[in-house]
Amino acid sequence: MIGDSDDGQALMEDAKLRVLVTGGGGFVGSHLIRRLVEDGHYVLSLGGNRAASEVVEGAHYIFGDISRNTLETVDFIPDTVYHLAGGSSVARSIDDPPADFMMTVYSSVMLLDFLRRNWQDAYLIYVSSAAIYGEASHTTASHDRECLPISPYGMHKRQVEHLLLDHARMYKTRSVVLRPFSVYGPGLRKQLLWDAMQKAAGGSYEFFGTGRELRDWVYVADLVECLIQIRNLASVKVPVFNAGTCTATSVRDIITELYSAAGIPQVPKFIGQFKEGDPDRLVADDSAEGTLGPLFTTPLRDGLRAFAKWYQSGGKHA
Repeated sequence: MIGDSDDGQALMEDAKLRVLVTGGGGFVGSHLIRRLVEDGHYVLSLGGNRAASEVVEGAHYIFGDISRNTLETVDFIPDTVYHLAGGSSVARSIDDPPADFMMTVYSSVMLLDFLRRNWQDAYLIYVSSAAIYGEASHTTASHDRECLPISPYGMHKRQVEHLLLDHARMYKTRSVVLRPFSVYGPGLRKQLLWDAMQKAAGGSYEFFGTGRELRDWVYVADLVECLIQIRNLASVKVPVFNAGTCTATSVRDIITELYSAAGIPQVPKFIGQFKEGDPDRLVADDSAEGTLGPLFTTPLRDGLRAFAKWYQSGGKHA
């Protein structure tokens, strides 16, 4: 186990909480783990590929699939499980739905079964996605409205949410679901903002769509704060919360603002062709802030400046 040491047991005993994070080597996961370590918790990341993971000093890592074999290598009983593992790309889920199913749904089945057999008292925080709203998001994205996903990625996230409800009913598993919207910040090496900077580096400024598509942008540090606070809301009722600002920003405006923050004297051009699985509007209609108070407070301009600075520094973690 990477990060293990002779005083690992002492660190575990002195920690405030023992936390397992699946998919902790990814964008959101690495930010979450860094915060958990800073807060004095004992943190183990399970899953992923070592070469593609952001390793945080002070955390511990077990790489591989989320399977019974890897779960059995966890040598402590966690107080909290943050479940971030799964497919991470709408496009890849469309290209290969079975692979996305295995990464998202099958891995969750394995985790939930292990949890109900061995970690019955653990709180489970599931990081779902606003992509589950799909067609419904054209009018509203309220957490209690019908979800009509338009991609295998969104469909599989929704299936995991149903699994959580079934386990709560049958085994009294305590869970909470968080549905993030468009998360961004230093460390993000995919999706629109990364693509926009990569295009600019190659002298290209053309994008899919019309530029009028609307998104709800959530700074990663704000999302982590939400994840920290929402842990105590896990229950057999499996409450669901949106992680969004409830503020709509067009794709054209977000790229224009990013280029301004990066000192790029160009404007984006839109070719009018649409990507499968991308709705016109994906903006929260309600938010976890209604229960927890102010969370998503980072001004968009400040967040974009931080992302541009990180990208232009060579992609080193801020």
